[in-house]
Formats: sequence, structure tokens, C-alpha cells
Amino acid sequence: MRVAAARTTFRIALLALLVATVGAGLAIGADSGSSTDSGSAGSIDPAERIQRMLEQDDVASLTKLYPPPKVTAKGWLVYDSGVGEPIAGLDAGTPRPIASLTKLMTALVVVERLDLGETVTIPASVNDLPADASRMDARAGEKWKAADLLKATLVYSANDAALALASHVGDGSEARFVELMNEKADDLGLVDTRFESSTGLDLMGTASTSTPIDLVTLADTALREDPIREAVATKVLKLTRPGGTALDPLPNRNPLLGKYDGVDGVKTGFTDAAGYMLVVHQLDEKTGGALLVATFASKDEQSRSSDAAALLDWARPLRQDLVFVEGGTELGTVPVQRSDEHVKVFACDDLRFSARVGERIVQEAVLPRSVAAPVQAGDEIGELRVHAAGIETDTGDDGGGGSVDDTATPVEATVGVGTVPICAGTDVPKLGTWDRIVNRARDWRSAWKLGADEVDDAWSSVTG
Repeated sequence: MRVAAARTTFRIALLALLVATVGAGLAIGADSGSSTDSGSAGSIDPAERIQRMLEQDDVASLTKLYPPPKVTAKGWLVYDSGVGEPIAGLDAGTPRPIASLTKLMTALVVVERLDLGETVTIPASVNDLPADASRMDARAGEKWKAADLLKATLVYSANDAALALASHVGDGSEARFVELMNEKADDLGLVDTRFESSTGLDLMGTASTSTPIDLVTLADTALREDPIREAVATKVLKLTRPGGTALDPLPNRNPLLGKYDGVDGVKTGFTDAAGYMLVVHQLDEKTGGALLVATFASKDEQSRSSDAAALLDWARPLRQDLVFVEGGTELGTVPVQRSDEHVKVFACDDLRFSARVGERIVQEAVLPRSVAAPVQAGDEIGELRVHAAGIETDTGDDGGGGSVDDTATPVEATVGVGTVPICAGTDVPKLGTWDRIVNRARDWRSAWKLGADEVDDAWSSVTG
């Protein structure tokens, strides 16, 4: 496949992949001033951006071509966290009670505001929790490490642990902590989210509310924090009471953790008002893809598992590990400095990349505007890249027509950027001084006719 001059659409392995080819440095056959069309996503809130993308024609076309399964959840969203794009959703922008999914924000605020090595005193308010509320059995007055309470909050959905952390960070006031939760929601652009407690328990008919769109944004953010990511991936938590007595093992409540390939988090939720809820994160070792699935108000506990699993089953095959360019493919030519020669360039090896059906892909050839002789066949003189359009790259272009840094790296990418070196395919020897003058003047007769002054100029241009 040659690097095209314009953005093109083609099919790879029968997948409908919209591929945009742009220039960086010298793009073969393309204007070197081209740039990636990344849109204005950064100028609007994440929730609004996701909602707009769900309404775009390409998403609707994808779900029409590959219909998602029917599930019992009243609202759901499948989100490609590798490139930050939704794949499909149902009623994903409608706020509903979120039960213990609230604890994802509790954990995020705690990690950002508290040294997890600190000691937290369990407040007397844990005695006021409902009898049927999930708890680790921390006792009022006990002193626990914040790190242990955070793990219990996320692994076992322990309400006493969450309340203790909230009271500690809120200087004795859970209400103050909830204010911090809502401030963080505003910072993240969670426009349809409102927190009423640190636990997610329904309090006097008042529940924390959010949407599948907001929850995947929250989960995606929370998973960037090491303590949270490690906790939600813990299958069984074993803790020892401050007095030395071991607690009963606390199993992770995520029904797909350890049972569905690649699932490594994140959180369940249930109250009578919310119904059965689940947010899961799944990594695919083969493709490097990452999915977040949020299901709201599933029919029952069993459906909560089967709904999320069915959506993962549907979405995973949509990402494939593909060969975009085969090794040895000729990509064009690059001018040789102070010469009419051009060196042919090739892809040094296969260029592989993980791509999803309907995903917009950007292909870039990063090369110098010219090369200096001598050049030997096999020399690496550039790089060919493929990445999802949602991943921005910094090409190092100073915007003033200067040279382009070909050591550019992706700003953010979970799936990654596929790269392969570009190699010279022909030898170009270094020319002698007189050869360069003659080459500059086309032949010796033209050189004579240029006149002495102009030959001096020519001499200076190739020797100076």
C-alpha cells in the first residue's frame, strides 16, 4: 500500500476502516503542511463529546451493520478507552441512581487528597449504617491505614471504609467530602452527575445519580491512578485488624473479574432504587485494545453479569490486529541534497496496527525533506506510522517551515501507535566538487555559458 496524497477510505480484512493519510515532515506525494484532523473535542466537556459521537452517522452505521445484543439493562455504553471513543450505547445520557458506583469518585478524591500511608480513625457514624449495608466490619475508634480502607472500598464495596475515608478527608464531615466529589465531577465535565453521599446508599430517598456516559469517563480517569487500578483488579482482599486479628477474606464483588478473559476491574452497584449496575474494564492481549462497558439497571444480579459479558462479546471482535503496509512496499522517493538524484524509499518491515471497525485511522510518513549523499540501500531515513485519529501526535514542526523532528511521539494512547522504519532502497554516492558544479549547471556547456561570475555563485552554493 502506498502512502496516498489525500485522505482515503479503504477496506482492510473486510473491515470498514476510514483511513486518513496525512503528512509529517515529507509525506510521500502529499503536502508537507498537512495536519491531522482531530476536531475540536478538547473544547467541549467529555460527556457532551461522547454524546455527539454516539449521534454521528458512522456510529449509527456501525450498529446497523453489526447490531449489538439485546440486554436487560435500561441504559448502557460500550466505550473504546484505547482511543477515547464510544462504540455504541442505549439511553446512555439519561441520569439514574448509581448506588455503589459512587465509590469510584470517593476513591478518586481520596487518592488525590490523601497520603495513603496516613492513619484514619474509624468514626462513630459507621454505627449508623443500615444493617444490610456491605461493610468490612471496621469498628468505631479503630485506626486503619488509608490504603487498606481504600482497597476495602473498591474490592468489597465496604461502606464503613468509604465513610471513614470521607470523614477523614472532609475534616470530620461527610457533607464537606461530598462537596469535593461534586467539585471533581465538574472538573471532569460530568455534566449529568450529582453525588449525595460517599457510599452511594440511598439516604432518605436521595440518591447519587449519573449516566453511563459520565461513568465511563469517571472510570477511565480513576483507572489512571495506580492504587485504584491495583485495588479493582484484586480478586480477594486479606486484611488484619489493628489489634492483629485477621478479618474474613473480602472477595471482589465484580462478577466478571477472573471469569471473563482480560477483565481487570472496575465496580458493581446495587440499591433498590438503582437496580443492578456494573462498570467493567477489559484488556485484549492480542490487539492491545481496551474496553469500558457500563450497564445501568439490569434486571437482576445474574443479568448484570450476562449483560456486560454479552456487550463485551459483541465489541471485542470489532478490533483486529492488521497489517497496514507490507515490508518492502515502495513508498516513493526523497530528493538528494545538491543533486538531481532521488533515493527510493521502502517500508523496512510489516506495519501492524490494531484497528476497530469504523475507526478513523491516520497514516503518516515522517521523512526529512532531503537527504545528504552518500546513501546506502538499507539506511533508515524515516518512519512510517499508523494511529487512531483520536490520538494526537507531536511532529515537532515549528510552524515556520523549518525542519521537522522525526522523533515525534504520541501524546496519549492506550492502544498505541504502529511504527516501522522507512529505508533507502538505492545507493547514492557522494559527488565530487566538480561533479556537483556540472550537475548544478546541467552539463559543462551550460556551465561555460553561465559566465565566470555565475560559476562562482554556483561554486559557492555547492561548496559553502
